[in-house]
Amino acid sequence: MDGTAVVTTRRAFSDQRWNMYFGLVVLNVIDVITTAVILNRGGIEGNPFIKPMIEGIWQVSLLKAAVLIIIGMLLMRSKESRISDLALAATSGWYLAVVIWNFMVLAVV
Repeated sequence: MDGTAVVTTRRAFSDQRWNMYFGLVVLNVIDVITTAVILNRGGIEGNPFIKPMIEGIWQVSLLKAAVLIIIGMLLMRSKESRISDLALAATSGWYLAVVIWNFMVLAVV
């Protein structure tokens, strides 16, 4: 394998990682928006950790933004780590499930 192939592989790896991170950011934004709509329609927050902070959607938004910034910083420091990529994929999968759940709740609220 020549040096060009290694650089290309690393770039593809990095691009894939940041695409997953961007997807996680988008899923979190959709989660905040759909949760706000559910709450405005009389629904309740189901997450016991977030429930005490749900007085204002801004508190939750700021918390999510802080966590996403920390995740981004950790990704920048972790270089090519299979564990961090699996953690990112699992977290993205979790938020995809949350967003799907929110849309299902919106269909009945």
